[in-house]
Amino acid sequence: MTPIGPTNIELADALDQMAEVLLRRGEPNPYRVQAYLQAAALVRDLDEPVVRLYGEGGIAALRALPGIGVAIGRHIADYIETGRIGLRDRLLRADDPVALLATLPGVSPRLARRFVDDLGIRSFAELERAAHDGRLLGLDGIGPRTVEAIRLQLNSILNRASRRRSRRIRRQVAQLAARPVAEERAPEPAPVATIYSLFPPAAA
Repeated sequence: MTPIGPTNIELADALDQMAEVLLRRGEPNPYRVQAYLQAAALVRDLDEPVVRLYGEGGIAALRALPGIGVAIGRHIADYIETGRIGLRDRLLRADDPVALLATLPGVSPRLARRFVDDLGIRSFAELERAAHDGRLLGLDGIGPRTVEAIRLQLNSILNRASRRRSRRIRRQVAQLAARPVAEERAPEPAPVATIYSLFPPAAA
């Protein structure tokens, strides 16, 4: 049975794209770029579907692959679960908003270019606003069905991101609450001075 989810080629292409954007933006650490390229080559040539490995063993199974560290393993897991990689989206938004918008299912590079050039849209949040305020319907060749499909895709993506942020915040709050509270120390008594007489007491 073919596992449901992105193929090894799709995952490798996403990692290659991240390496390409990092390189284009002048990433100062060449080893970081090389790590993405090596991970992409490994995933592309792997006989076993990465989706199946992840389904059976989680991130630990991904990290067992040579060259897959914590960060790249998390990126691969995110792509398998959500179809997106947060870092890739941020890099593309800063580097090439057309490429970012074109990652949305149903949005071709040509349509993404129109969104950027005609409406000045550079992010998913901006595209969602345009889908609701009527600007998308104002473009020639964009009908209600296309707009509704874009709305549904964006609602799924942005809601997942919001839920992840909420879970992260709840984890941080829980960690803070679990920290032991230092016991309040009672103030130390003030030192008592002992006064010694310089003269012996007078005889009675």
